[in-house]
Amino acid sequence: MAGDEDRVGLVSRLLADPPVVHAMDFSDDPALGVWLSDRDCYEFLARQTRPGSRTLETGSGISTILLGAVGATHTCVTPSQEEADRILEYCRDREIGTDSITFAIGHSERVLPTLPVTELDLVFIDGCHGFPAPILDWYYGAGRLRKGGHVVVDDLQLAPVQRLVSFLDVDPRWLPVARTEKWAAWRRDSEGSLSEEWVFQTFLATPTSKRRGDPPWRRMASLPRKLLSRARRRSDLPLR
Repeated sequence: MAGDEDRVGLVSRLLADPPVVHAMDFSDDPALGVWLSDRDCYEFLARQTRPGSRTLETGSGISTILLGAVGATHTCVTPSQEEADRILEYCRDREIGTDSITFAIGHSERVLPTLPVTELDLVFIDGCHGFPAPILDWYYGAGRLRKGGHVVVDDLQLAPVQRLVSFLDVDPRWLPVARTEKWAAWRRDSEGSLSEEWVFQTFLATPTSKRRGDPPWRRMASLPRKLLSRARRRSDLPLR
């Protein structure tokens, strides 16, 4: 499709002329640059997004400019107003529209639960990478995805991110659609809150099941019907 070619071409232009957004170290006077994912990650984001798509990301950078330029109704959650200002200045200098981008300034674990409850088409998790931030970003961010929407996770090489990836790989609510050593994407096969009681996560082994040798589904079946009913009701609670 010509539209896909245009969006992929936009990725090439942004990578050839990247914005200066991030502090590249933790010193008092850090050098500025931009943390990057791989080209094919940005191409995936571009192909999955259309004008009017509802998108969300934790972290900021080329992805912010790309999703805004494609015409998505995009929310960028970043703790740094300076990063947001640099992105806006970059776009202004290159006549890239930013009207569809909203910056939510603050740490994602505090900001995400306060955002308007809007169904999303795509969520990009690339903010704080310290445990448990990637998992919280998934819980509060990807919990807003519509059925069929995509979650994209960057920096798979980092141990805290791997914790999330190992869960998504076995949770039947998520279907893997793309992966490299750097990033991965899943399509959601459910909708609503991601809150779920342990008795319904039979795909996870538990220390008790390993010790006693009983599969989780067998112990779940032995629970009183009233307890199961209560657990299922609690699993349908909203995020907040």
